Amino acid sequence: MQTEKVLPVLCCKSTFDTEHKNEVLFTGERGAMSRTTHTQAIVFSLKPLGENNSSVRLITATDGLIFATLYGGPKSRLRPFVSPWNSGTLYLYVNGRTGTRKITDFDVKSYHLSFRSSLYKTYAASLAAELVLQTNCAGNAPGCFPLVSGFLDGLDSVSVEQARTGLLRFLWRYLALLGVRPDAACCASCGKPFPSGASGGIRVSLADGFLCAACASSFHAHDSTMRAVPETVIRYLAAISHCAPAAARAVPIDADTERHVRALLFFLTEQAVGKPLKTLTLSGGIL
Repeated sequence: MQTEKVLPVLCCKSTFDTEHKNEVLFTGERGAMSRTTHTQAIVFSLKPLGENNSSVRLITATDGLIFATLYGGPKSRLRPFVSPWNSGTLYLYVNGRTGTRKITDFDVKSYHLSFRSSLYKTYAASLAAELVLQTNCAGNAPGCFPLVSGFLDGLDSVSVEQARTGLLRFLWRYLALLGVRPDAACCASCGKPFPSGASGGIRVSLADGFLCAACASSFHAHDSTMRAVPETVIRYLAAISHCAPAAARAVPIDADTERHVRALLFFLTEQAVGKPLKTLTLSGGIL
């Protein structure tokens, strides 16, 4: 009787874990564990890698900022889908021996097409991406991804005028994610709420936050980072601080207050990053 020959099985293990759902793990070369996985992702940029491939920079819901390789160059079937600002479900092969990632598929849910026809929206999206890159997702990838994803989706669906205030709300929320957003409801020194009619008396200090006139003059007179903040700016920032995005969008803001809020938030954001943001410089005042 002929003996049946049994072939060795190379794919030795598959599993499901709580951190990387729907992963398939298997043993590759030299026993290194490799895996295929998928996650929600947004494409930030592509750079040439060799003659025909691209190095893709993305933000993902599970791992924050990552690099992944797109093979095949311009002729790749995935090239039209793996483009800046596209978002959706990303499928990856992760080499367990080298740690490198290869894009195997990308199911795009949103192309953010309006960015292509609006210079303002392009710069606003670029500012958000630069902020994420400079702060490494604010050290909080699970909190950063939905914030950025929601901002880009909202930016794509509104007019340029609405996008301007949308950028301000995003920056204010991102400062909270970084843990450096000052409390706009009360003085950071004495804890008292800012009274109505405090125009000209409120100051902001990088070291302490928003200060009433008494505390600013008594304890922080020599703070070189201190600057005046109009009362309307404080009222607007306090109003949008703890409400849902839909409610925040409904908070009214006039042109003069918007201008002062923008200047303040750009200042606070660059101070939080620790250096000037290139997007603000290159935009030439468009933002």
